[in-house]
Amino acid sequence: MIKKFGAIVTAAAFMALTFLCPIMANADQTLKGDANKNGSVELDDASAVLELYAKIAANIDSSGYSSEADVDENGAITLDDSAYILSYYSRSAAGMNADWNDILGIDEGIDVTISMDGLNSTYALLLDAQTGEVIAEKNGYATVYPASMTKIMTAIITIESYEDINTPITIPYEALSATWSGGGSSAGFSSGANITVLDLIYGMLLPSGCECCFTAAFAISGSETAFVELMNQKAAELGMTGTHYANCTGLPNSDHYTTPYDMTILMRYAIQNDIFRMVDTSQSYTATNGLYMRSTMFKSLINNYGTTAVTGGEILGGKTGTTNAAGSCLTSFANIYGREYILCTTKASGSGNNTGDARKVYNRLGSALS
Repeated sequence: MIKKFGAIVTAAAFMALTFLCPIMANADQTLKGDANKNGSVELDDASAVLELYAKIAANIDSSGYSSEADVDENGAITLDDSAYILSYYSRSAAGMNADWNDILGIDEGIDVTISMDGLNSTYALLLDAQTGEVIAEKNGYATVYPASMTKIMTAIITIESYEDINTPITIPYEALSATWSGGGSSAGFSSGANITVLDLIYGMLLPSGCECCFTAAFAISGSETAFVELMNQKAAELGMTGTHYANCTGLPNSDHYTTPYDMTILMRYAIQNDIFRMVDTSQSYTATNGLYMRSTMFKSLINNYGTTAVTGGEILGGKTGTTNAAGSCLTSFANIYGREYILCTTKASGSGNNTGDARKVYNRLGSALS
């Protein structure tokens, strides 16, 4: 039950401790906080003072959270409830309860140093997926071209636009035409193919099909331009301040850019979605019309290394990208010793160096944590 109202209690405890701080800092006022009247402020004094303020706080309107903070489970916050809660937290804050962070739901992250030296990629950034903490980076906040890593955003917007991902959808000729004219990669769907939205999402993320992106954009927004507005709105919502989208595919455009840090923010958001995670962690998939597709990332890992395993875990999913301007790119996520991490590497030279750099960074992380 304590976990449910951690934010409420923390706020109340903070106000009470704010009151205590000047008392403890001023020797002339020590006795004002000296509950035991022994000449100094002790841990028990802090508990007693917080208990007093709990009784004051209990007089405020508690509607909306009484059931969550109701220690006695009698339907309302009582003075005893507030006294118990704040007394508990005062002792926790003083270090008397070892499970302080667990109770508050606080994740302190990890304390480890990872070298980014020796990477083929010019830009890289490694993120703790749980805390959002940057663990290591190499030019990780620089402006880069995302290439087909763009399709992470296209996929998540498509997922969020449909209540039912099994909704039927048809590949229009215009989607194929736009793919061909732009020189984009294709999942292999033909004009007029009757498939589902889920098939489209697999087609975007595994074989990096541009026709799937155009089909989704036309169906959801009526045009690619209108769909791109949704992409930029989502980027702003996520705090991707170094990102601007000009298309839904990642095809070359000087006004289409991001940063490695922003890509890890996007992936961190996307993998919280069950559908995205299901698709992006798949090595292959057969669409409802029989089209077989393989993940470009997993294909590279298996063909070059024979495994997705890295030190302490495995690479779970990711999205590749390649253009002349962007080089070989990859935004991936991995589980290392039971914890997830996100890595973006860009501007590697040569096919396969994106997955090679990912393995190198994750192996270093696993070794450092072992």
